[in-house]
Amino acid sequence: MLESISNTGRKISDAEIKAFEKKNDVNLPESYVKFLLQNNGGTPSPNEFPLVGHREDATDVQVFYRLADGLEVSQLQYNYDFHQENLLGREFVYLFPIGTDSFGDPIYLDLSEERYGAVIFFDMVPIWKEHTAKDLYVIADSFSAFLEMLYEEDDED
Repeated sequence: MLESISNTGRKISDAEIKAFEKKNDVNLPESYVKFLLQNNGGTPSPNEFPLVGHREDATDVQVFYRLADGLEVSQLQYNYDFHQENLLGREFVYLFPIGTDSFGDPIYLDLSEERYGAVIFFDMVPIWKEHTAKDLYVIADSFSAFLEMLYEEDDED
């Protein structure tokens, strides 16, 4: 379960989120909007989450993107534009990037009617292959459920 967030962005307002949603024609889930208002991105602790059905058991959240300020590559608008223009085929336009793991694999919110608000992991390895829906892994039904499942990696190896 999420205990703390470091490297957060500046405090943002509900009006800024609404302007972002309007500009990009998206409707963000309430639990994610609440997270942005409280933290505006950052690095969670703990940061590990399970990958059910994947060849790896788990991965991490390196960073949640910020609505504003900080490095461009950590900003929501930059990542939304990049993913829409470069990484996502037409069949994936409903995915909204919210963060990345330590390997550069994106973490998305599903904004489709069927799974609205679900958190999705997109396995981009290898980067050069043509990716399909088989590379998508539903992690949680909601952003708040995703935050609840974060855990600390067990160092007993």
